[in-house]
Amino acid sequence: MRRRLSKKKLRRFKPYLYLLPAVALLSIWMYRPLLYTFYLAFQKWSMVPGTSPVFVGFDNFEHLFHNKSFIDSIGNTIFYTVGLLPFSILIPMILAVVTDRMESKSKNFYRAMFFIPMILAPVSVSAIWRWLFHPSNGLVNYLLVKLHLIKEPIAYFSDPGFAKWIILLITGWKMIGFSTIMFSAALTSINREYYEAASQDGAGSFRQFVHITIPLLSPMIIFMLTMSILFSSQWTFAYIDMLTTGGPYGSSTNIYYEMYRFAFSSLNAGLSSAAALLFFVVFGLIALGLNMVSRKFAFYDN
Repeated sequence: MRRRLSKKKLRRFKPYLYLLPAVALLSIWMYRPLLYTFYLAFQKWSMVPGTSPVFVGFDNFEHLFHNKSFIDSIGNTIFYTVGLLPFSILIPMILAVVTDRMESKSKNFYRAMFFIPMILAPVSVSAIWRWLFHPSNGLVNYLLVKLHLIKEPIAYFSDPGFAKWIILLITGWKMIGFSTIMFSAALTSINREYYEAASQDGAGSFRQFVHITIPLLSPMIIFMLTMSILFSSQWTFAYIDMLTTGGPYGSSTNIYYEMYRFAFSSLNAGLSSAAALLFFVVFGLIALGLNMVSRKFAFYDN
Protein backbone atom coordinates (compact mmCIF):
# COMPACT_ATOMS: atom_id res chain seq x y z
CA MET A 1 0.00 0.00 0.00
CA ARG A 2 2.79 2.45 0.88
CA ARG A 3 4.54 1.83 -2.45
CA ARG A 4 1.29 2.46 -4.31
CA LEU A 5 0.71 5.70 -2.41
CA SER A 6 4.25 6.85 -3.06
CA LYS A 7 3.87 6.10 -6.77
CA LYS A 8 0.62 8.08 -6.89
CA LYS A 9 2.28 11.02 -5.16
CA LEU A 10 5.21 10.84 -7.55
CA ARG A 11 2.87 10.86 -10.54
CA ARG A 12 1.01 13.83 -9.08
CA PHE A 13 4.16 15.86 -8.48
CA LYS A 14 6.07 14.70 -11.54
CA PRO A 15 4.82 17.51 -13.86
CA TYR A 16 5.84 20.10 -11.26
CA LEU A 17 9.32 18.59 -11.08
CA TYR A 18 9.69 19.16 -14.84
CA LEU A 19 8.58 22.76 -14.37
CA LEU A 20 10.93 23.38 -11.45
CA PRO A 21 14.03 24.41 -13.51
CA ALA A 22 12.00 26.90 -15.57
CA VAL A 23 10.33 28.33 -12.45
CA ALA A 24 13.74 28.65 -10.75
CA LEU A 25 15.21 30.52 -13.72
CA LEU A 26 12.18 32.82 -13.95
CA SER A 27 12.42 33.53 -10.22
CA ILE A 28 16.12 34.40 -10.44
CA TRP A 29 16.13 36.43 -13.66
CA MET A 30 12.63 37.98 -13.70
CA TYR A 31 10.68 37.95 -10.44
CA ARG A 32 13.57 38.75 -8.12
CA PRO A 33 14.63 41.86 -10.14
CA LEU A 34 10.96 42.86 -10.40
CA LEU A 35 10.49 42.74 -6.63
CA TYR A 36 13.79 44.58 -6.14
CA THR A 37 12.56 47.32 -8.51
CA PHE A 38 9.46 47.72 -6.34
CA TYR A 39 11.73 48.09 -3.33
CA LEU A 40 14.02 50.66 -4.98
CA ALA A 41 11.06 52.76 -6.17
CA PHE A 42 10.70 54.03 -2.59
CA GLN A 43 14.43 54.45 -1.98
CA LYS A 44 17.11 56.97 -2.91
CA TRP A 45 20.30 55.31 -4.10
CA SER A 46 23.11 56.37 -6.41
CA MET A 47 24.41 52.79 -6.99
CA VAL A 48 27.89 53.97 -5.92
CA PRO A 49 29.81 51.14 -4.19
CA GLY A 50 29.77 51.61 -0.43
CA THR A 51 26.45 53.47 -0.35
CA SER A 52 23.10 52.06 0.76
CA PRO A 53 19.52 52.85 -0.31
CA VAL A 54 17.71 55.40 1.86
CA PHE A 55 13.93 55.23 2.27
CA VAL A 56 12.24 58.36 0.89
CA GLY A 57 8.63 57.20 0.55
CA PHE A 58 6.76 58.68 -2.43
CA ASP A 59 9.35 61.42 -3.12
CA ASN A 60 10.55 59.68 -6.28
CA PHE A 61 7.04 59.67 -7.76
CA GLU A 62 6.59 63.34 -6.86
CA HIS A 63 9.88 64.21 -8.61
CA LEU A 64 8.79 62.29 -11.68
CA PHE A 65 5.69 64.40 -12.22
CA HIS A 66 7.74 67.58 -11.82
CA ASN A 67 10.38 66.41 -14.29
CA LYS A 68 9.84 68.02 -17.71
CA SER A 69 11.85 65.41 -19.63
CA PHE A 70 9.76 62.63 -18.12
CA ILE A 71 6.50 64.39 -19.00
CA ASP A 72 7.77 64.91 -22.56
CA SER A 73 8.72 61.24 -22.77
CA ILE A 74 5.11 60.25 -22.04
CA GLY A 75 3.90 62.26 -25.04
CA ASN A 76 6.61 60.77 -27.25
CA THR A 77 5.74 57.27 -26.04
CA ILE A 78 2.13 57.80 -27.10
CA PHE A 79 3.39 59.16 -30.44
CA TYR A 80 5.54 56.07 -31.08
CA THR A 81 2.78 53.71 -29.95
CA VAL A 82 0.13 55.19 -32.23
CA GLY A 83 2.58 55.77 -35.09
CA LEU A 84 3.74 52.15 -35.14
CA LEU A 85 0.23 50.71 -35.51
CA PRO A 86 0.11 51.07 -39.33
CA PHE A 87 3.55 49.39 -39.57
CA SER A 88 2.61 46.52 -37.27
CA ILE A 89 -1.01 45.90 -38.34
CA LEU A 90 -2.34 47.64 -41.45
CA ILE A 91 0.61 47.41 -43.89
CA PRO A 92 1.68 43.87 -42.86
CA MET A 93 -1.90 42.58 -43.10
CA ILE A 94 -2.22 43.93 -46.65
CA LEU A 95 1.19 42.50 -47.63
CA ALA A 96 0.29 39.12 -46.15
CA VAL A 97 -2.99 38.99 -48.08
CA VAL A 98 -1.36 40.05 -51.35
CA THR A 99 1.53 37.56 -51.09
CA ASP A 100 -0.83 34.79 -49.98
CA ARG A 101 -2.35 34.73 -53.46
CA MET A 102 1.02 34.30 -55.19
CA GLU A 103 2.72 31.08 -56.23
CA SER A 104 4.67 29.33 -53.49
CA LYS A 105 8.14 30.35 -54.79
CA SER A 106 7.20 34.02 -55.23
CA LYS A 107 5.38 34.00 -51.91
CA ASN A 108 8.40 32.67 -50.01
CA PHE A 109 10.76 35.08 -51.79
CA TYR A 110 8.75 38.20 -50.95
CA ARG A 111 8.14 37.15 -47.36
CA ALA A 112 11.84 36.50 -46.89
CA MET A 113 12.62 39.95 -48.32
CA PHE A 114 10.13 41.54 -45.91
CA PHE A 115 11.66 39.68 -42.95
CA ILE A 116 15.32 40.56 -43.63
CA PRO A 117 15.21 43.95 -41.81
CA MET A 118 13.96 42.19 -38.67
CA ILE A 119 17.08 40.02 -38.35
CA LEU A 120 19.53 42.89 -38.82
CA ALA A 121 21.30 44.11 -35.69
CA PRO A 122 20.12 47.53 -34.43
CA VAL A 123 23.71 48.82 -34.54
CA SER A 124 24.03 47.97 -38.24
CA VAL A 125 20.60 49.40 -39.02
CA SER A 126 21.44 52.62 -37.17
CA ALA A 127 24.71 52.98 -39.09
CA ILE A 128 22.92 52.58 -42.43
CA TRP A 129 20.20 55.10 -41.62
CA ARG A 130 22.70 57.53 -40.11
CA TRP A 131 24.55 57.54 -43.44
CA LEU A 132 21.31 57.90 -45.45
CA PHE A 133 20.26 60.97 -43.44
CA HIS A 134 23.75 62.43 -42.96
CA PRO A 135 23.56 66.26 -43.20
CA SER A 136 26.53 66.69 -45.56
CA ASN A 137 27.00 63.51 -47.61
CA GLY A 138 23.81 61.53 -47.00
CA LEU A 139 21.88 60.03 -49.91
CA VAL A 140 18.55 61.55 -48.83
CA ASN A 141 19.87 65.13 -48.77
CA TYR A 142 21.73 64.57 -52.05
CA LEU A 143 18.57 63.43 -53.87
CA LEU A 144 16.38 66.14 -52.37
CA VAL A 145 18.85 68.87 -53.36
CA LYS A 146 19.21 67.44 -56.87
CA LEU A 147 15.44 67.36 -57.27
CA HIS A 148 15.25 70.97 -56.02
CA LEU A 149 12.92 69.96 -53.19
CA ILE A 150 15.21 71.59 -50.60
CA LYS A 151 17.77 74.36 -50.97
CA GLU A 152 20.22 73.26 -48.27
CA PRO A 153 20.95 69.89 -46.62
CA ILE A 154 18.99 69.18 -43.44
CA ALA A 155 20.50 67.85 -40.19
CA TYR A 156 17.63 65.45 -39.58
CA PHE A 157 18.78 63.95 -36.28
CA SER A 158 19.47 67.43 -34.86
CA ASP A 159 16.12 68.86 -35.93
CA PRO A 160 13.24 68.47 -33.41
CA GLY A 161 10.77 68.41 -36.30
CA PHE A 162 12.40 65.39 -37.96
CA ALA A 163 14.18 63.35 -35.27
CA LYS A 164 11.28 61.41 -33.77
CA TRP A 165 9.65 60.89 -37.18
CA ILE A 166 12.82 59.21 -38.45
CA ILE A 167 13.00 57.03 -35.32
CA LEU A 168 9.40 56.02 -36.00
CA LEU A 169 10.17 55.31 -39.67
CA ILE A 170 13.19 53.12 -38.85
CA THR A 171 11.34 51.13 -36.18
CA GLY A 172 8.29 50.70 -38.40
CA TRP A 173 10.42 49.62 -41.36
CA LYS A 174 11.97 46.93 -39.18
CA MET A 175 8.64 45.80 -37.73
CA ILE A 176 6.86 45.23 -41.05
CA GLY A 177 8.64 41.95 -41.77
CA PHE A 178 7.87 40.36 -38.40
CA SER A 179 4.21 41.38 -38.53
CA THR A 180 3.86 40.20 -42.14
CA ILE A 181 5.11 36.73 -41.17
CA MET A 182 2.68 36.62 -38.23
CA PHE A 183 -0.30 37.56 -40.41
CA SER A 184 0.83 35.14 -43.12
CA ALA A 185 0.88 32.33 -40.58
CA ALA A 186 -2.62 33.30 -39.44
CA LEU A 187 -3.88 33.28 -43.05
CA THR A 188 -2.83 29.65 -43.53
CA SER A 189 -5.33 28.58 -40.86
CA ILE A 190 -8.32 30.09 -42.72
CA ASN A 191 -10.44 27.49 -44.51
CA ARG A 192 -10.42 28.22 -48.27
CA GLU A 193 -13.96 26.94 -48.62
CA TYR A 194 -15.21 30.25 -47.19
CA TYR A 195 -13.69 32.15 -50.11
CA GLU A 196 -15.02 29.64 -52.66
CA ALA A 197 -18.53 29.93 -51.24
CA ALA A 198 -18.32 33.74 -51.16
CA SER A 199 -17.11 33.92 -54.76
CA GLN A 200 -20.00 31.71 -55.89
CA ASP A 201 -22.36 34.13 -54.15
CA GLY A 202 -20.83 36.98 -56.17
CA ALA A 203 -18.62 38.53 -53.47
CA GLY A 204 -15.54 40.27 -54.87
CA SER A 205 -12.05 40.36 -53.40
CA PHE A 206 -12.70 43.45 -51.29
CA ARG A 207 -15.90 42.08 -49.75
CA GLN A 208 -14.17 38.76 -49.04
CA PHE A 209 -11.36 40.67 -47.33
CA VAL A 210 -13.78 42.70 -45.18
CA HIS A 211 -16.28 39.96 -44.29
CA ILE A 212 -14.05 36.86 -44.16
CA THR A 213 -10.36 37.72 -43.83
CA ILE A 214 -10.56 40.49 -41.22
CA PRO A 215 -13.00 38.65 -38.85
CA LEU A 216 -10.91 35.46 -39.01
CA LEU A 217 -7.71 37.47 -38.49
CA SER A 218 -9.19 39.31 -35.50
CA PRO A 219 -7.24 37.24 -32.90
CA MET A 220 -3.96 38.09 -34.66
CA ILE A 221 -4.97 41.74 -35.11
CA ILE A 222 -5.64 42.10 -31.38
CA PHE A 223 -2.44 40.22 -30.56
CA MET A 224 -0.33 42.55 -32.73
CA LEU A 225 -2.19 45.54 -31.28
CA THR A 226 -1.21 44.35 -27.80
CA MET A 227 2.39 43.78 -28.87
CA SER A 228 2.62 47.24 -30.44
CA ILE A 229 1.19 49.07 -27.44
CA LEU A 230 3.24 47.21 -24.84
CA PHE A 231 6.57 47.00 -26.70
CA SER A 232 6.74 50.07 -28.96
CA SER A 233 8.94 51.92 -26.45
CA GLN A 234 11.26 48.94 -26.18
CA TRP A 235 11.54 48.63 -29.99
CA THR A 236 12.44 52.30 -30.41
CA PHE A 237 14.92 52.39 -27.52
CA ALA A 238 17.97 51.16 -29.45
CA TYR A 239 17.55 53.69 -32.28
CA ILE A 240 16.98 56.56 -29.86
CA ASP A 241 20.14 55.63 -27.98
CA MET A 242 22.30 55.29 -31.10
CA LEU A 243 20.95 58.07 -33.31
CA THR A 244 19.56 60.90 -31.17
CA THR A 245 20.25 60.07 -27.47
CA GLY A 246 16.76 61.41 -26.79
CA GLY A 247 17.41 64.81 -28.38
CA PRO A 248 17.33 67.35 -29.64
CA TYR A 249 15.88 68.94 -26.51
CA GLY A 250 14.14 65.71 -25.52
CA SER A 251 12.03 65.66 -28.69
CA SER A 252 12.72 61.99 -29.51
CA THR A 253 13.01 60.37 -26.07
CA ASN A 254 10.57 57.86 -24.58
CA ILE A 255 9.88 56.38 -21.16
CA TYR A 256 12.36 53.50 -21.57
CA TYR A 257 15.16 55.86 -22.49
CA GLU A 258 14.29 58.15 -19.57
CA MET A 259 14.46 55.20 -17.17
CA TYR A 260 17.87 54.34 -18.58
CA ARG A 261 19.02 57.96 -18.31
CA PHE A 262 17.80 58.35 -14.71
CA ALA A 263 19.70 55.23 -13.65
CA PHE A 264 22.96 55.42 -15.61
CA SER A 265 23.38 59.12 -16.42
CA SER A 266 21.93 60.71 -13.29
CA LEU A 267 22.83 57.71 -11.07
CA ASN A 268 19.39 57.77 -9.48
CA ALA A 269 18.20 54.17 -9.24
CA GLY A 270 15.21 55.15 -7.12
CA LEU A 271 13.82 57.56 -9.71
CA SER A 272 14.36 55.04 -12.49
CA SER A 273 12.64 52.30 -10.47
CA ALA A 274 9.72 54.61 -9.66
CA ALA A 275 9.23 55.29 -13.38
CA ALA A 276 9.44 51.55 -14.09
CA LEU A 277 6.90 50.76 -11.38
CA LEU A 278 4.52 53.44 -12.59
CA PHE A 279 4.49 52.16 -16.16
CA PHE A 280 4.43 48.56 -15.01
CA VAL A 281 1.03 49.35 -13.47
CA VAL A 282 -0.14 51.39 -16.51
CA PHE A 283 0.90 48.78 -19.07
CA GLY A 284 -0.50 46.02 -16.86
CA LEU A 285 -3.92 47.70 -16.90
CA ILE A 286 -3.67 48.19 -20.67
CA ALA A 287 -2.79 44.51 -21.14
CA LEU A 288 -5.73 43.51 -18.95
CA GLY A 289 -8.06 45.72 -20.98
CA LEU A 290 -6.82 44.32 -24.28
CA ASN A 291 -7.27 40.80 -22.94
CA MET A 292 -10.92 41.63 -22.22
CA VAL A 293 -11.27 43.11 -25.71
CA SER A 294 -9.79 39.92 -27.18
CA ARG A 295 -12.29 37.74 -25.34
CA LYS A 296 -15.19 39.88 -26.52
CA PHE A 297 -14.28 40.66 -30.14
CA ALA A 298 -11.80 38.01 -31.33
CA PHE A 299 -13.48 35.44 -33.58
CA TYR A 300 -12.11 31.89 -33.63
CA ASP A 301 -13.13 29.48 -36.37
CA ASN A 302 -13.88 26.37 -34.36
